[in-house]
Order: sequence, then structure tokens, then C-alpha cells
Amino acid sequence: MLKMSNNLAENLFIITAPSGAGKTTLIKNVIEFAKTKDKKVFMSVSHTTRTPRSSELDGTDYFFINKEQFMFNINDQVYLEHAIVHGNLYGTPKQPIEQNLENGFKVLLEIDWQGAMEILKTYPEAQSIFISPPSIKELHKRLHDRGLDSEEVIVERIDGAKLEMEKSSEFKYQIINDSLETALKNLLNIIFREKHG
Repeated sequence: MLKMSNNLAENLFIITAPSGAGKTTLIKNVIEFAKTKDKKVFMSVSHTTRTPRSSELDGTDYFFINKEQFMFNINDQVYLEHAIVHGNLYGTPKQPIEQNLENGFKVLLEIDWQGAMEILKTYPEAQSIFISPPSIKELHKRLHDRGLDSEEVIVERIDGAKLEMEKSSEFKYQIINDSLETALKNLLNIIFREKHG
């Protein structure tokens, strides 16, 4: 395993948010911005054992693998971290992250707070960003309106969100996604304009 130098790890951006807070939309906008400005950005793609949603693409949203392959990867030390979330296994492959940092890319990592804490143990110089919804009430509305989950799953996600939001103070940066435009501007400033240290 490569051991990254401190200044390389400063270009690793760990982005965490409760489900429905808008982090996926924000990250897609960051990637579009990077393309238009010719900036080097790599989005880390996690492995998961969960079933893909109808809109998701293997290799773009996640690498969808079976439990046997996932367990083999754990034994083979493929992951920087791995966890069970809502009954499914998720893992962050380390090799593409380290390779892209070595090649001068800013690496974005969309991950839950437990995974974020694990990665910060390995790379304390990484930038940690927590995106919050304006309120739990608004989060419930967003989860309901997007129509991806049953009411039972929404309640489970809301309970998880309350716990996650208690952890936001452990992150270097906090963004409240009240307005997509403002939240995006804040995120772009952290990734592209701010000197970290």
C-alpha cells in the first residue's frame, strides 16, 4: 500500500450527509463544474452488496457486487474502510483513491459518517465536509417527494439522519443545504479555492 504524503491527502475530500440532504446532486454539480473548467477531479466509486435502483449504473453510482466477492475483498485488504449500512455492505476501494491523488487529482468521496471517521484515522489531513438539510421536517419532505422509499424506510432514514447530524461537529466543514446554489458555491470554495492547512 502506498503511504500518501500529508499534502497529497489534503486533496482527499470526504463528503457526508444524511440520505436526502442533497449530497449526490451537489457532487454531480461539482463534477460538471470541474469538467467545464478543465480541473482534475476523481469521484471514488464504492462497492456495495445492495440491489441497484432503477436509475443507477454499475461502475458509475456503485460497483454492485455479491456478498461472497465483498468478503473476499475484505480478506484481500481492498478497502480503506467498510461498513454495514441499512443491512447492506459498503466498502471504499483504496487503490483508485491513492493512484488519483498521486496523479494530482482532487478526490471526492461520498460516504456515511462512520466511514468518514475510519478514513480520517488513516488520513487525518483529508478534508471532511458534512452537508445538512435545513431541518428534519424538510428532510422528511425531500425523502417523501423523491418517491424512492416506503414510509417505513423513510422513518428509518430519518432516525439515522438525527444520529448523523449529531456527528456533524466532528467534521472540518459544515454546509447547510437550504439553497442548492448557495450550498454548491460553498462546496466549490472548499474544494477549489481554499488553501487547506
